[in-house]
Amino acid sequence: MAQIRRLPRAAALAVCLLLASRAPLAGVAEPLPALVAPWPVGLTGTLIFESDVAGRPGLYTLDLARGRVARLTGAPGYSEQTPRWSPDGRRVVFTSNRAHYTGSPPESGTPDFDVWSIAADGSDPRRLTREPSNDQDPAWTADGTRVVFSSDRDSRGDLYELRLDTGATARLTRHFVGRAIMPAPAPAAPVDRVAFAAQSMRAGAFWAYQIHVRDAQGQTPALSSSVGGCWPRWSPDGRALAHVHSGSDTAPSALEVRTGAGLRESKVLRADQLWSYYPSWSPDGSGLVFSVSPAHHEGENWDLAIVDVSTGRWQRLTQGPGNDRLPDWKK
Repeated sequence: MAQIRRLPRAAALAVCLLLASRAPLAGVAEPLPALVAPWPVGLTGTLIFESDVAGRPGLYTLDLARGRVARLTGAPGYSEQTPRWSPDGRRVVFTSNRAHYTGSPPESGTPDFDVWSIAADGSDPRRLTREPSNDQDPAWTADGTRVVFSSDRDSRGDLYELRLDTGATARLTRHFVGRAIMPAPAPAAPVDRVAFAAQSMRAGAFWAYQIHVRDAQGQTPALSSSVGGCWPRWSPDGRALAHVHSGSDTAPSALEVRTGAGLRESKVLRADQLWSYYPSWSPDGSGLVFSVSPAHHEGENWDLAIVDVSTGRWQRLTQGPGNDRLPDWKK
């Protein structure tokens, strides 16, 4: 397992001051997510992910072949999160509360999140939603003409589909016991499936998340034995579904890959004693990129990692300060 490199005390102090100020220090370059060394050979493609290494979450790209990371968008004054590549790799959809901090004049009221898209080079930002609500977790449909997202505009949380040509929005789910969140439209036939997480089964004193799949008829059954699951993602061929397999007080979360008829076959992938979250498939379907943390919500410190689905062997990609999360992988 890759070792976390400890920063010298002076450097660590500078990072802490930077995060506290939420703004770059004069004369000091804005920090970037730190990559492991030596960099793994043989990787291809580009990751898009969010990181708060420079303050509030912004979007970053990682060229896997060259081991180079760069900031795509964001600023210390506002947050940009949950990026996803379009099917053709030309654009990125994400959520942002920038409308409350930029513009002439900035929007008033609670700085809620809207869905935005941007070109792969960081140009041409487009605001896609404008409701006074939190619109979250956007994801492209297979043909790139629509975006599915979760929102609390009409309930605690339901799924909606936005047509990019007309701006029309349709509601896909209605009033789960808890919330319907984290949608993942299927990339391959049948393309009308949308996997998502919802709080719908009582487990002890709280409503646990399960993985559901919405079909063409609007039915949303839960997968068997998926209590504690969240962040589903389809494989490129649509035959497998990866999601977070929640842990317990003594066992960290892991990744679960479901295959076969009714997605009943299961394989659990673990990263030693680290918490595993936010899976996304490699373009060829052989691996997953995800995030690992030693303490989950207690201090967090998420780093990016990849795992070979067939062997379970994993390796870290980033390290050091900041939370590197929600990666998405394109060729």
